[in-house]
Amino acid sequence: MTNGSSFLHHLFDGIATFAQQQLAERRQHQERLAGLRDAIEQVVDASEPRIRLVGDYADKLMDAVDAALNHCQQLTRQLPPALTLSARAWASDPRVNAFFATAADLRAMLSQSWSVRAFFQQPGQPEECFALLLMVKRETGTFGSALEGDLLIREVRQIQVSFSEHRLHFPAASETELRQDLRQRMLVFLAGRARERIGELRARRDALEEQRRQLRAQLQALRGQARGLRPLLSSADADERRLATLEQRLARTEQDLTDARKPLATLDDYLEQVWQIVGQPEPYLHLHPLSLRLNRLGIKLDEDSPEPGETLALFEWDSLEEQRIGALVRFGREEWSAADTA
Repeated sequence: MTNGSSFLHHLFDGIATFAQQQLAERRQHQERLAGLRDAIEQVVDASEPRIRLVGDYADKLMDAVDAALNHCQQLTRQLPPALTLSARAWASDPRVNAFFATAADLRAMLSQSWSVRAFFQQPGQPEECFALLLMVKRETGTFGSALEGDLLIREVRQIQVSFSEHRLHFPAASETELRQDLRQRMLVFLAGRARERIGELRARRDALEEQRRQLRAQLQALRGQARGLRPLLSSADADERRLATLEQRLARTEQDLTDARKPLATLDDYLEQVWQIVGQPEPYLHLHPLSLRLNRLGIKLDEDSPEPGETLALFEWDSLEEQRIGALVRFGREEWSAADTA
């Protein structure tokens, strides 16, 4: 092969490689846009479906939904790997031991989960289930013994940490599938917060409209009485003061009503309400890393305590009505079957 033909051969190979890369990048971009548009439709369905009447609503929401998806992705990446739930893990894993008072409590929780039962009873399901475990953490003051140097001190005030109200959510066949499901549910959760915000604005507007109606009715009645014999039976000064008070209240109410109508005056305003929450998700959906050092009895220890203990890396989800401790978990069909027949 001559130098000229070799050069052309390398040139054509380079052009072909570049074209393939461009094609692959374009395909990835198209797939990403398709996924993003599906997510936009989920947000609209869960927040305010009427905003589909807004021209180019999908384009107007694209940046907001993209920001929400990135935030949800970051949150799921923060979650530690799934921990195994089993009687053996209760004896060896300090996290599982802290979550459940006994191995029997762990198995009872597995057997009482209807979502897990439905998962394993479906034909063709794998032998292992992954799920999100949520719990309530409680800290209770108590007294006990503790080491101070080489001395054992009695009646030392301590904090007992316990976990209760265990619930398993969103059973999945793999940890990857569970994390994907959580990302989607987080997005829908944000859309739900936007729906709640719209509902609050509507409720305030409706309440002010009712208040204005009542004030107008009271003013009309009072003015009607002034045109009859009422002035002969009561103090004119009192009626005038009451009339002035009602007029002032009506003026304030009408101004408040004008302000309350502005956030939802048009469908574009509804879309803006959705954008404000979905596009700025941090205040509405966040996880707090939580580190606890506990001994085998669940007593909270200082980091420099000489007592033997384990440091648990957990996360706290405070976007719900009540704060919850969360963990991704995994357990086999055999463990669930043993729990179900226990």
